Amino acid sequence: MPRRVRAAARTRIRRFTALAAATAVLSAAAVTASAHAEPPSPQTRGTARPAHVADSQTVESFRPSGPTGHRTGVPTATPEDAVAPHTALGAEESAADGRVSALRRTGPSAERLDLVLVGDGYTADQLADFHADAEAQWAEVTAVEPYGSNTDKMNVWTVDAVSNESGVSGDPSQDVRRDTALGSYFWCDGLERLLCADLDKVNTYAAQAPAADIVMVVANSAKYGGAGYNRLTGYPFDGVSTLSSDNSASGLIAVHEMAHSIGRLADEYGYGESGTYQGPEPEDVNISTYSAQEMAQRQTKWHTWLGKDDPAGGQTGTFEGAGYYEKGLYRPTETSLMRDFSVREFNNPSRQGLIDGFARYTNGG
Repeated sequence: MPRRVRAAARTRIRRFTALAAATAVLSAAAVTASAHAEPPSPQTRGTARPAHVADSQTVESFRPSGPTGHRTGVPTATPEDAVAPHTALGAEESAADGRVSALRRTGPSAERLDLVLVGDGYTADQLADFHADAEAQWAEVTAVEPYGSNTDKMNVWTVDAVSNESGVSGDPSQDVRRDTALGSYFWCDGLERLLCADLDKVNTYAAQAPAADIVMVVANSAKYGGAGYNRLTGYPFDGVSTLSSDNSASGLIAVHEMAHSIGRLADEYGYGESGTYQGPEPEDVNISTYSAQEMAQRQTKWHTWLGKDDPAGGQTGTFEGAGYYEKGLYRPTETSLMRDFSVREFNNPSRQGLIDGFARYTNGG
């Protein structure tokens, strides 16, 4: 396809670099385990919505750089007018649809965090492209700490979702409608970069994997965009992130959104709510109502990191503006991956939150 030809030229170097980074953190034993993973037992796919799922969800999106996070409510199911009418797959396409592969398998799902990658906008003859894109996105994630040093705590699965048309709706312009497996579409809620998907269809495909703690939807597109669905109720996974396959700036979306689910981290940007925060001390490990002096006195939150050099830049301290409020809540550093994409690092408290999160999954939590 023309877009794929153009995108391939742009992304070949990026993928080579990203995959080289991933190779550095993959142990030989784990690669062998992945290559010899037993295929999971096939499951019957259904389209019924799980109980207690609301008709709308709160999602988050980012511009490529700067403190520009955006939260809004979007439909759980893709609106009919956002995509092209669906046509049933042919016999050959149906045979490939829903096939599961182990990108990385390190242990039993009960003792691992299971990440499931599902592609959208890939036709049957583009599934090899999807698998290459899935490898590249996995490399993007593991190039960031502490994901890279915790790959032994994750299983990674791919699920083939066959679309009738290549690409996704809203690309390159808002009037473009395509018939795809997951109903992904740009211009969600009128915002061009907000890439939404039909969560019921996502659930249908993710259910084919042996287990799904977090789902990543890889849209066959070079357009910048993505979204994060977190704190979902009713679905059997903890979160869903969407991103474009061939846009180098989209890779950090999954890194950020997965951190909400794994590390129970809050957003560190201070806009979205008016006034000054007046609530109780948040449970999130990376935001607080306490100033540095109060935190040190109380021996709480990230007091052990105060004054220490931070991988996100500068020293760990307390900086006002976090949790969607400009006043009343503090974050550990001037910026970090939980605030914007101007850096590729989590700050010290967020790193520890992620490390503790991996431990919860590894211990069956």
